[in-house]
Amino acid sequence: MAKKIDPKVLRHFREGKYNFFELKQIIRWFEDPDYENELRSSCGKHWEKQIASQPSIQRDLSPVLESLKTHATASKRKKNLKRTILHTYFRIAAVLLIPLIVYSGIQLLSTSDNSQTTENWILVESPHGSRTHFQLPDGSKVSLNGGTNLTYNMDFVNNRTVKLEGEAYFDVIKNPASPFLVEADKLAIEVLGTQFSVTAFSNEQTVDVILESGKVKITKDKEETFKILSPNEGFFYDKAKHSGIQKTVDSKSLTAWKDGFLIFRSDPFSEVLKRIGRYYNVKFNIEDSNIKQFSYRATFHEESLHEILRLIELTAPIKFEIETRSINPQNNTYENLTINVKHK
Repeated sequence: MAKKIDPKVLRHFREGKYNFFELKQIIRWFEDPDYENELRSSCGKHWEKQIASQPSIQRDLSPVLESLKTHATASKRKKNLKRTILHTYFRIAAVLLIPLIVYSGIQLLSTSDNSQTTENWILVESPHGSRTHFQLPDGSKVSLNGGTNLTYNMDFVNNRTVKLEGEAYFDVIKNPASPFLVEADKLAIEVLGTQFSVTAFSNEQTVDVILESGKVKITKDKEETFKILSPNEGFFYDKAKHSGIQKTVDSKSLTAWKDGFLIFRSDPFSEVLKRIGRYYNVKFNIEDSNIKQFSYRATFHEESLHEILRLIELTAPIKFEIETRSINPQNNTYENLTINVKHK
């Protein structure tokens, strides 16, 4: 039988105004499975309000990552205590639906005392509809678009390799002795110090590399050099065809999402909707294929999704119809918003 919780105590925790006794009570709720349904219901209502009032969520994860590094490098004699703290922390973070999830596959959670050679990994996840900014241990800065996962080794200073699923912008600290490597699908992007973005979603057909400054070397399937990019060049790799196109691009426009901008410069409307959908976590259903080739030019900055749709309808022969969001009966969560796109 589900147990009741005190919404006021939970609200105090979300607002950072809780006292020691309230914290103990909250931890007890999260450790007792009988409270799970009540917690999910209460937190789900809070999350829906957050989405409605602030559709584009941004968070800086640097303090969280610094805390993780502190836990991971502490002495072994605190191992059991660390396990308890991190386990509780991550359960609270996940169930409260805070717009970030960070966890590490560090040794204290996944290996025995004798597994000294096991690699330790940290995963940073930027949930759909949010932008996440943080700093890697070497000082390199990273911005993740919504629906993106980035994994890196705990010993990152000596092994500057990251694994990417999604879209990320990198501002890399130069270190000739330790090249920076991004593994994205079948491509590997190697740099010494530069600014660039990589888009590699598993449900999209292309892997895109956009170079803003410096120089990057791209290899495929860990083979010899595949492409070398210069500033304001992009490489668009078709996963099905196993080949790509290198061309000149406006890199500032294509990487502006990290600063809250969506910039379109005579882009095909199919590309416009793909980038808007990725930014706000919505699905567009284009009912007339001719719409895909419309050329569109605009700049949006932190407007709500509904405002962007209204402005597009005013400036293009397009009509949007928003479907009613349904609830998935299996996990009691809302399905992604679907928007039908029609010709006026």
